[in-house]
This record gives sequence, structure tokens and C-alpha cells, in this order.
Amino acid sequence: MDIGNAKCPDCGKSMTPVTCECQYCDIRMEGKFTVSILSQLSSSDQALVIAFLRSYGSIKKIQKLLGVSYPTARVRIADLIQRLDSTMEVTENMESQILEQLERGDISFSKAMEEL
Repeated sequence: MDIGNAKCPDCGKSMTPVTCECQYCDIRMEGKFTVSILSQLSSSDQALVIAFLRSYGSIKKIQKLLGVSYPTARVRIADLIQRLDSTMEVTENMESQILEQLERGDISFSKAMEEL
């Protein structure tokens, strides 16, 4: 299972990983873990990112790799960029909100650090 795309079977929202375990020495860590933005992408979007990087950003090469027209390749890349940008904007906005709460004294420094 790709943990970056784990969804709740009941409500369909993203799940938060809470346990990591070493399969060799049985050490276990528990807590709320985050996954990178790229790992949250679907496998086809991850493949598009890899193709983009391996082709040095050449949409013509991506078009050939994916077997699609140039406009289709360009639209897929633009869509992916827009989704990544919106994800990153939310993170920046959340950081600002946490810092504002800290400044007002609504949360402690340790709580702000935990949230960030």
C-alpha cells in the first residue's frame, strides 16, 4: 500500500500515518507522521514527475514517452503544477495561522512547533 495515498474506508479522507517499525530489529516509533507532497500523488502523476525530470523538462520527450499529443502532455503537466501549487499554498497559509496564534498567545511555543 502506498501510504501517501491512504484514505479512510469510511469517510474517504486522507489518513495520518502513526506507526513506523523496523522489520530487522523490532524498534517501533509512534506519533503523527507526515508524508511528502510528491508521495501523495497518484502513481501516474509520480510517473509524470519522473518523466519530466528525466527528460530535462522537454514536453516533446514526455509526449513520446506517454504516447500522447503535445497539448495533452502540456495540459497534464499544467494540471499537476496547479495541484502542487494549491497544496503548497495551504501549507503556507496554515503556517501563518499557527504563527498568528502563537503571537496572540492562543497556543504555546511547544504546541506551535508541534503543529509546524
